[in-house]
Amino acid sequence: MNRPEYRIPEEKTQEVFTLAAQLYAQHNQSYSVKELMEAGSEAKIPPEFVQQAIDQLQLQHSPTQHPATQRSKALIGLVIGLPLLAGIALAGWLLTKNAATTAQVNEAPIQSQPISGNPPVSDPTLVTGNFKCARLNLAGQDLRDKNFRQADCTGANLAGANLSGLDIESANLSRADLKNAKLKDANLRGTDLAGANLAGADLSGADLEGANLTNTNLKGAELRNANIRRTDMAGAELDGANLSGAQR
Repeated sequence: MNRPEYRIPEEKTQEVFTLAAQLYAQHNQSYSVKELMEAGSEAKIPPEFVQQAIDQLQLQHSPTQHPATQRSKALIGLVIGLPLLAGIALAGWLLTKNAATTAQVNEAPIQSQPISGNPPVSDPTLVTGNFKCARLNLAGQDLRDKNFRQADCTGANLAGANLSGLDIESANLSRADLKNAKLKDANLRGTDLAGANLAGADLSGADLEGANLTNTNLKGAELRNANIRRTDMAGAELDGANLSGAQR
């Protein structure tokens, strides 16, 4: 029954073509040289080799059979073999084509990844290099692992923060809130602390040489043994500040 919509499973295609080739060969008992050439072409066999096979078979003789009979059977064998090869070749071609199509469909699209540069500065405290904390609230934090050298912390809230022993040379801490901050033995050479609030801060042993402390609130600050050579303290509030042992 003719059912064009009927689908043949892939694994059955070679079997179908092989059987079709055999049935075709059994149906035809004789073939012209042209037909053999066409069958060989389907099987990807060059015509000259088909002709050579025919010539050799015509020369073969059997002692028990008439030459014509032997030649006829040989030609029939050749005819059966050529369509069979053609059928197998066609089935293989279909399988190869289907595999290529499947691979193309299943191939995952390559997702282009954006080239990332430096990480977004959503949290300036995570930035490597010079610390940036302008106008940030870092009150009470231990910041001794940060690089404050030439840092910009203008107007930052550093009240009670621990900056002991840090290199804060040439940083900008103007107008920063450093009330009760721990700055013991810190390097503050050339640091701008103008207008900063250092009330109650511990600056004992700190190096403030060349720092700008104009209009700075140093009420009750601990400046014992601090280096305040060439430090500009014009307008600074020093009520209750401890300057014992300070190097002037």
